[in-house]
Amino acid sequence: MKLVEVLDDAAAASVEPVLPDVVAVVESLGGELQDVVISELKEHTYYAVIRVARDGDVIEIDSRPSDAIAVAVTCEPNLPIYVSEEVLADVLG
Repeated sequence: MKLVEVLDDAAAASVEPVLPDVVAVVESLGGELQDVVISELKEHTYYAVIRVARDGDVIEIDSRPSDAIAVAVTCEPNLPIYVSEEVLADVLG
């Protein structure tokens, strides 16, 4: 099962915030939450990734923007939230 499927299943099975699930997966990978990026805009739908630092690499976990932002603002300290230049260009047109 893919990591994204695990997170989606956990989020779908619970009305609680996804933060505990994300933190548990990240810790099990030996990583540290780094930041959130609103990464794409396709057909009026935004996409995001939660970036995890691990062993000098960055792992990107696909996420709904609302979940990614919730993770960012509930972490201590809060995670930075970035928007890709492509999304900004599309929005600002």
